[in-house]
Amino acid sequence: MTPFPRRAVFLDRDGTINHQVGYCGDPAKIALIDNAARAIARINEMGLLAVVVTNQSAVARGLITEAQVRRVNAEVALKVAQDAGARVDAFYYCPHHPTEGKVAEFTRQCDCRKPHGGMLRKAAADFDIALPERFMVGDADIDHQAAKDANPELVTFS
Repeated sequence: MTPFPRRAVFLDRDGTINHQVGYCGDPAKIALIDNAARAIARINEMGLLAVVVTNQSAVARGLITEAQVRRVNAEVALKVAQDAGARVDAFYYCPHHPTEGKVAEFTRQCDCRKPHGGMLRKAAADFDIALPERFMVGDADIDHQAAKDANPELVTFS
């Protein structure tokens, strides 16, 4: 545990950091949204953790593998670093879908899939992040709902 709780900004991935390209399992298709890397650099400069939380139901649907999700995440982190010298501190993803999965182990209800706040709570525990000291940036209502599920006082941005 750190001597003082840390502060963080939680970011959705697809449609917030990189352009939405469907169920993407190909790192070569990743293109950052204008100024996304610079925004993450500002988060870094302010001493805040930059933590990505992303639903990846394509894993449950059998369209991509967890290894592909990790490779795409690595490509996003690389492009953020190359474009602005910025750092993503961690990626959390939910591979589940409650009803539309084709891969049995990932077809289930869970608390990590947004709009639930499980990924945010897990990151908060992993990094000793103070619950009131975090923010959520996302492009969809489920991002904001996940933030409120994790902590009703969480500030959200679109």
